[in-house]
Amino acid sequence: MKSKLRLFISAATVLLFVACEHDFIEDDLTGKTVTILAPAADDTVATSSPIFWWNEIAGARSYRVQIVLPDFTSPQQLVYDTAVVGDRFYPSLIAGSTYYWRIRPENGSSEGDWITRRITVDSSVSLANQTVTITLPASNNTSTSSGTVPFSWNSVAGAQLYRMDVTNTTSGANVVTTTSTVNNYTATLAQGNYEFRVRAENSSSFTAWSTRTFSVDQAAPTVPLLIFPADDAFYASAPSAIAFDWGNSTDAFTDSLEVATDSTFSTGVVLAVSLSATQSTYTWTGVQGNFTYFWRVRSFDAAGNASNYSAIFRFDVN
Repeated sequence: MKSKLRLFISAATVLLFVACEHDFIEDDLTGKTVTILAPAADDTVATSSPIFWWNEIAGARSYRVQIVLPDFTSPQQLVYDTAVVGDRFYPSLIAGSTYYWRIRPENGSSEGDWITRRITVDSSVSLANQTVTITLPASNNTSTSSGTVPFSWNSVAGAQLYRMDVTNTTSGANVVTTTSTVNNYTATLAQGNYEFRVRAENSSSFTAWSTRTFSVDQAAPTVPLLIFPADDAFYASAPSAIAFDWGNSTDAFTDSLEVATDSTFSTGVVLAVSLSATQSTYTWTGVQGNFTYFWRVRSFDAAGNASNYSAIFRFDVN
């Protein structure tokens, strides 16, 4: 019986080894090429993001796609060199340009042969139905305390350049009017409210303008005024809670409240909270007897500018 069991285990082990070996042996792709379905050889396409489509090959894990300008004999620009999983690829090309591209199948141990094609993107490709998506400033009505403002947007297929305007919405003056061949720009701006707009262009068309509003705010909010507990307040016993109250300016966005047993706030900080400036009150339940406490507040505006600290008020708890 034991001999039969050992024989069974040995046979199972051999079968498992053969199965695993088969799983780890990849097909040899040497000499194999894919069949390109689109675009046709020497095709001229009417879109700057054409479909590259091919038949997949058994044993291929991915397909290496390379696109160059002007050709592979004397390439001056490698536009794409990417491994694509699947049977199609959508490159972003420039209207009016002629490219050479090639493709081969690949796996972990071998690669097939290249097949090369030429493709031209019609110079009259229209941008009218495309959109520039602004990524910076991050949202409308963004505030920044820095006068160095970065702008960026997503690239648009077929665009040859991007036209930008930055307008001071208070004065109506254009402070920046320029073009760029890349999808980012940085401007140095004075304090004020602005509108940024950008559009993509090529030799025959352009997109609609995309806009974003923002402000450069380098003025700190005014110093908060402390109300309660009043300076030198005295509590005969520790209250269950103290409701701090203060006044702040209309341009405050958040307030920082600190309570400490040290008048310099370098040590002994027992409370430090950040609050919405619309709150301007805070109830603290951590009061203990036989302590002298000090408290102060400062405000931050939406751009991150900080006010000076308020006066420091003291209160004693018996």
